[in-house]
Amino acid sequence: SSFLKREQPDAVCFQELLEQDIPYFETLLGMTGKFVPTAILACPGFDAEVMGEPFGVAMFSRFEMTYDVAYYSGEPSSLPRCVEGREGNKVLLRGTFSKNGKDFTLGVTHFTWTPDGVADDAQRSDINAFLSVAAQSPEIILCGDFNAPRGREIWGKIAERYHDNIPLSYDSSIDPHLHRAGHLRYVVDGLFSTGGYLVSDVRLVEGVSDHKAIVGFIERV
Repeated sequence: SSFLKREQPDAVCFQELLEQDIPYFETLLGMTGKFVPTAILACPGFDAEVMGEPFGVAMFSRFEMTYDVAYYSGEPSSLPRCVEGREGNKVLLRGTFSKNGKDFTLGVTHFTWTPDGVADDAQRSDINAFLSVAAQSPEIILCGDFNAPRGREIWGKIAERYHDNIPLSYDSSIDPHLHRAGHLRYVVDGLFSTGGYLVSDVRLVEGVSDHKAIVGFIERV
């Protein structure tokens, strides 16, 4: 909470947010937002009081936003149980707001997980579906946990179409102190953009969650 108060962002994107925590973040941020459930929490290692609760992706902004939800795996009529991290619907939540007379469109997703970041057929199918959905927005900022290390196949497919704004000086987006696996040298969290945006001052911040937070300054060009 101190991190969010300090940064004073115009917009915030979350993955793996519990539905029951939305009022907390709305009050903390002084923002309204949109939440899309993707699964029911049933993974081992979590406290009993949150087991069975819906979680998913969310976006909040200090500006009025219009939202769009696109499913690239699964469907809204079914909410799967997430047991090992890869079960669940896959969505791209998009939000558009105006600032200083210019429109900004953000998209957030929590992409398909695989063991050790190694691409498999499920990821290959889902990345093609994701890119088709994302392409419906001519100009967009894409962020989220892509569960695919930079430098490998799946991340490369995104980077072929969108500019990768994570500085090369970072070799990991995993928090070495808060992630259960410790220090993993994988950049799996992305901030991608189309040519209509200039993204600068991007940094990764530890001590926020099991993955580092991505902070950046976005302008229309």
